[in-house]
Amino acid sequence: MLFNNQDLALIQEVIAEGGKVWENEKLAPIKRKIKEHYRTEGNEQCCYCRRDMTDEFNMVIDIEHILPKIHFDELMFELFNLNISCKRCNMRIKKDRIDFLVDHTTIRNNLRQADQYKFIHPNIDLYFDNIDYLMIVNNSKKMIKYLSKTDKGKYTYDYFELEKIEVNSLNIAQGINTDGVELSKSLPIELIEEANNLLNKL
Repeated sequence: MLFNNQDLALIQEVIAEGGKVWENEKLAPIKRKIKEHYRTEGNEQCCYCRRDMTDEFNMVIDIEHILPKIHFDELMFELFNLNISCKRCNMRIKKDRIDFLVDHTTIRNNLRQADQYKFIHPNIDLYFDNIDYLMIVNNSKKMIKYLSKTDKGKYTYDYFELEKIEVNSLNIAQGINTDGVELSKSLPIELIEEANNLLNKL
């Protein structure tokens, strides 16, 4: 995908206006174009957890800035720094973190080098070279499993808490609802850990 001259002119216009550039409503057609591109390119999946977003409305899918725009505003419209993700991975886990970088002080010199990123870079690395994503569907039941194949795959698995997706899918398949269940912080830490381990095995 490439921005055409009209797109580029609009982007420059919005940047010139200043303020919260990414929030400017004039960018709606640009954002729609970005989402449509990466929905097709990424097989309608979140670029980090591979959650299926086939039937999702565009409004509930986030445009992901891999290098967060708060730290790298010059990359706000760079396509290699954009993709789509679910709100869980983008807003709840990754947010504006940069701890996935090998060295945040030198990354601008090596933006497109895969070895500068600890997790699977959605546009540089091949996801399935690093993690196998397995889904078993039986009627209305769906179970998900991630199999890390590399160090980068393992880092991605841990960083995006993919085990929780596995456990949640297994719980739902068995009719167990643990959403919102949280043990009191006043309990001994050993007891909380043991209880959580048991819940994760359900």
